[in-house]
Amino acid sequence: MAMPAQHPTAEWHAMQDIFYRKHRIYQMQWAGLDLSKFRVAAASFGGPIALLRDDRQLLEAGSAPLLDSAIHVYAASGKSIGKIEYDGLHIAGFSWNTREELICVQEDGNVRVFSLSGQEPVSFSLGPEAKEKGIVACRFWDQGLVAMTSEYKFIYVNDIGEPKPRLLADAHITEMPYSWAIVPPHLTLSHHVEVLVSTGRTVLAVDAAGFQDQLLDQGPYTQISVSPNGRLVALCSGYGRIQVVSIDFQRSFSEFNHETNEELVDIVWCGNDAVVVSFASEAVLVGPFGDALSFPHDTPVHLVQELDGVRMFNSSIHEFLFKVSNDSKSVFQIGSTSASALLFDALDSIRTHSSRADEIVRSIRDEMPQAVDTCIAAAGAEPIVEYQQALLRAASMGKSFLPIYNGDKLVDMCRSLRVINSLVSYNVGIPVSLMQFQSLPFEEWIARLLNRNLHQLALRMCQYMEAPSDQVYIHWACAKIRASTLDDDALYRVLRERLDGLQPGAPSTGTCAISSYVDVAEVADKCGYKRLAIKLLQHEPRAANQVPLLISMGQEETAMDAAIRSGDADLVYFVIFHLFKAMPLGDFFQVIGRTSVASRLFEKYCIELGAPVLEDYYFQDDAFAKSAQLILVENLGERDVAKLVANLKVALKILNNDKSCVLESKAMDVQIRLLQTQQQLEYDMSGEQFVGLSLNETLAKCLAKGNYSRASKLRNEYKVPERRYYWVKLHALVQRRDWAELARLANARKSPIGYRPFVDECVAALQYQEAAKYIQRCEPGERASMYLRIGFFREAAQAAAQIKDIDMLRQIHVSVRDPSLQTDIGQQIEQLVNRS
Repeated sequence: MAMPAQHPTAEWHAMQDIFYRKHRIYQMQWAGLDLSKFRVAAASFGGPIALLRDDRQLLEAGSAPLLDSAIHVYAASGKSIGKIEYDGLHIAGFSWNTREELICVQEDGNVRVFSLSGQEPVSFSLGPEAKEKGIVACRFWDQGLVAMTSEYKFIYVNDIGEPKPRLLADAHITEMPYSWAIVPPHLTLSHHVEVLVSTGRTVLAVDAAGFQDQLLDQGPYTQISVSPNGRLVALCSGYGRIQVVSIDFQRSFSEFNHETNEELVDIVWCGNDAVVVSFASEAVLVGPFGDALSFPHDTPVHLVQELDGVRMFNSSIHEFLFKVSNDSKSVFQIGSTSASALLFDALDSIRTHSSRADEIVRSIRDEMPQAVDTCIAAAGAEPIVEYQQALLRAASMGKSFLPIYNGDKLVDMCRSLRVINSLVSYNVGIPVSLMQFQSLPFEEWIARLLNRNLHQLALRMCQYMEAPSDQVYIHWACAKIRASTLDDDALYRVLRERLDGLQPGAPSTGTCAISSYVDVAEVADKCGYKRLAIKLLQHEPRAANQVPLLISMGQEETAMDAAIRSGDADLVYFVIFHLFKAMPLGDFFQVIGRTSVASRLFEKYCIELGAPVLEDYYFQDDAFAKSAQLILVENLGERDVAKLVANLKVALKILNNDKSCVLESKAMDVQIRLLQTQQQLEYDMSGEQFVGLSLNETLAKCLAKGNYSRASKLRNEYKVPERRYYWVKLHALVQRRDWAELARLANARKSPIGYRPFVDECVAALQYQEAAKYIQRCEPGERASMYLRIGFFREAAQAAAQIKDIDMLRQIHVSVRDPSLQTDIGQQIEQLVNRS
């Protein structure tokens, strides 16, 4: 490929041993536009340019092509990319932030933030102080601003996204400052914004804590500019006197006097060691040692400070002034004999088929790795595409002579430059350098393309850089919806075909280009496509994103279904609470009553918190059993018997309405009567506590206190089964040691529970003689073991002999210690064995 006629060094300008380069980026496409009639705000990182007619100037009708009150937005190439209709009051100041949002501060203290993508502007106020006194000037940084009121007080906002206006300390300024500048929070030691104000002959440093006079005496200063690293300050006074001092104003580094009659227009930093000052007919670059370079212009230029240089534009051209890198000097400087320069020359020799190329390669073989790296780095710093290609070819050629070399650096540089050159093109108009490109995430550059609706280019870049393309498809879909005139169904088909990556009419593959439909559905809803939004949300895989939007659209039942399908209880509660706040109580009960999951979760929540609304819900839902249960639960700790009985009667009345709860109704009726009986027992048996006991416990306590007649009456009144009554009375009589009554109980009639429980209870009470009385009434097969248990060995032997249980006799024989009894048992065993 043939090289362009102009060598890179033709644009170089020497300042001692340092070179600066002024490269023309664009011939502006807005030819004929007089920028002096407009207020201009240009974004950094090659961002857009906003023009607002300067209403402080009187204009003849037809003297300018843009006489409306709108804010016109252009790309850096001068191509129109949009217009913001502005119907607010006069703007005190406006600027772009890093997200390419235009921040407009009105004189009444209201702030409006506009995006290029056509979203609704965000508005907030700087507070009552700003509204009452008015705003006269503003300064901005990446995501914040400082505004000066008409009383020369400063209000700052650290984050436009979450605005919290605060006042800086009152510096007692009584007249309009000559100039002022801000030091952003990330550049200060306190991490809070500071303001440098030129007033009188000195400069005041103002922050939230207070202010400090820097005790200067060479002012006033008409322009103040802080270096990008926050270490230096440039002060301009009069008609061209420039002084660079440290940020604490303790050291002066350089001074420069530019003899001119023109008033200074603007000053910005070119890197961290040089400043550019613009006058009406020229721009002057002042170096770190007081040297200067002058760049004449036909019309005044506007300066835009970048990370690695300064962009300068006027009505006709757009240029970039930057410091030439050491890598570029190594390759292109006239007379350079570095290995990288020789490698670049070798490429020309190969192109002309000269044998000199071999000689060059041999001469720099030992330095070839450094030469290749330098050529790659120089390509990154080179704005001319042809020279980028030549440098990369030279690096590629040099790499081929190296046995070991990691080519990732070359590949990455090629990829980055291809993307950068696409951004710099006239149609896109985002002039960025490699340093600027690498200082922001790749997603930010894609977002800038999307702001300009360059979806095809953004998608290709994502594919080329192997980056996720979700945001491209989402932005395209949102833009399509905003601009569409189709109905919901037709627009849905268009979106699905593109988002599925299909040709029109092709069957769906089940895959999708985006992972979330929430943003698209939200835009559809705002644009009036409610049915479209609901259809799109059906494809949303995350219910946590889907449900809030459905609620905001008024689709509560659909939101409830989605929350339940997700299995997330918190999400279901989210819908329930929204419905509870948004609906009349009756409608709310009907909605959640349709879904068992929602109703159960609502009940659980109300029960845990003791919410009284649950009673109303049960009443409307005719849930009589649950209503009665709720009353029971609420009265579990009630000590006032009269009140408890009254509440239980209410619960019983409710429960009687439910024909399926007959047994429960009877049980509750019995419990009410038992409470009344227990209350009477406490009255009759002073000092005793019966309320709260079960029926069995009540019987047992009456028996334990010897009130047998009352116990018998309770038994008959509550129809206590005979077996249960015998068990309760048996246990109570043994505890009371009333053996006579126990004997009467056993002899009254045949025991329904048998007589072994009598034996067991007496044995447990260590009353063996009493136990022996009832063993004879037990089954014959049980008597021997029972006698043995209480130590009645003779009776045990007799009982075992009667049933001819040889094993039991042997067990008794082992346990007996009486020799005569042991002999008798042995003889009985022998007789039984012989008989068998």
